[in-house]
Amino acid sequence: MTKNHWRYVLISAAAVAFSTAAGLEPPLRHLIIFARAGTSFSAKQLCSGVLMAGMDPDRMLSEDLAASKGLIQTKIDQAGGRVEASALFGLVRAEAGQNDGHGCSQRINGRPIPQPPSQAAPVSKDPTATSEPWPLVATASPEPPAIDSKALSKALNRAFREDDPLTPKRTRAVVVVQNGWVIAERYASGIPPEMPLIGWSMSKSITHALIGLAIREGHLDLKRPPTVPEWSDPQDPRQDITLDQLLRMNSGLAFEESTGALNSDLVRMLTQEADMAQFAASKRLAKTPGRKWRYSSGTTNILSRILRHAIDDDQRYWSFPSQQLFRPLGMTTAVLETDNSGTLVGSSLVWASARDWARFGQLYLDDGSWNGEQLLPQNWVRHARTATRGSKKGYGAHWWLSRRKSRHALPNDSFSAEGYQGQLLLIAPSQRAVVVRLGQTPKKPGFDANDFGADVLSALR
Repeated sequence: MTKNHWRYVLISAAAVAFSTAAGLEPPLRHLIIFARAGTSFSAKQLCSGVLMAGMDPDRMLSEDLAASKGLIQTKIDQAGGRVEASALFGLVRAEAGQNDGHGCSQRINGRPIPQPPSQAAPVSKDPTATSEPWPLVATASPEPPAIDSKALSKALNRAFREDDPLTPKRTRAVVVVQNGWVIAERYASGIPPEMPLIGWSMSKSITHALIGLAIREGHLDLKRPPTVPEWSDPQDPRQDITLDQLLRMNSGLAFEESTGALNSDLVRMLTQEADMAQFAASKRLAKTPGRKWRYSSGTTNILSRILRHAIDDDQRYWSFPSQQLFRPLGMTTAVLETDNSGTLVGSSLVWASARDWARFGQLYLDDGSWNGEQLLPQNWVRHARTATRGSKKGYGAHWWLSRRKSRHALPNDSFSAEGYQGQLLLIAPSQRAVVVRLGQTPKKPGFDANDFGADVLSALR
């Protein structure tokens, strides 16, 4: 979403709004919808980033929301726990508000913001910022591993160094783990180790874990078609879609996944839909289920609502990520936000510190075991790492595989969770390593995940 995109959309929409007293023609209505996307995105990001995570608002406006600078006006109400954004001289407005320990949610079409029950904030036992290795898990090796410290330091220097002002990296946090030890970590100025940062599509891999935990508890069956209200007609071919096909993103559902098109299904879902899963589930069947792979954030949000219906108790559902995953791993900073209907946005809205993202990576490195106790179902990590039909071996089940051209420099057995703007959680079993990189890279050339991962892993022995 470039600045020119927003400027064109908002100026065009303003001209239309003030030049006609009659109804707008359909294409012009779409321009207004695009403007709504910008205000909604701004309100939501500022609410989560500033009020929940504690980021500096000026930094967010100049970095995270730079594309809308001068086009969208924002107001942060610290005391009221909400953020407002407006455009087109106040004709288009959006609001997001806090929901007590669960981050922030948008308010869409006047619907109240969901209020899940408050949860006592867990206390972290992590050390303060330190340059010394420290054990992330109780099962860490007796001593920290031997590494090429000079090479690793150079790799981290490159990750944070700004070489080109036109393609900034804006790396905010890096954590490197080997043999259960945090052997290196670095943070940008103003980003403390305990600050939660958004994972964007790395959140999908969290959803994979949550579905696995629900299967372990008997709520879901991997091979059976789940119940989806929009597919209730016995003649609806979408009833044949299985849970496994949704996890592998070869369900056949039509969904346009694009961050660059302001009218894409992805942008509309994340910024303008109160019930994201309902929007995604309403999409037609474009391909036969199980045949064609197609990446889709909508699919993940359908899974999030399937989990909600399977648990059939919103109080338990809202606490499920914390009780079943985050707390057992010691992820004290992790938050999974909801949409305006109360469904967890499993596709995109997990926030956690780099250390806590590393904990999640360690869980998958250890085949679903944490400190010697099996947390995920047996073979659930194998499920994640098994290539999906139609993906040309590049995608497993809500995890990326390194067996693809864009990851040629990484070990063949490595796999990763990846997100918008350069978020990376890389797991390399052959080197017993986990690598986390979080940032706000506005243009893809600014950060190369393949080169970064290869640089870091080459410094490990």
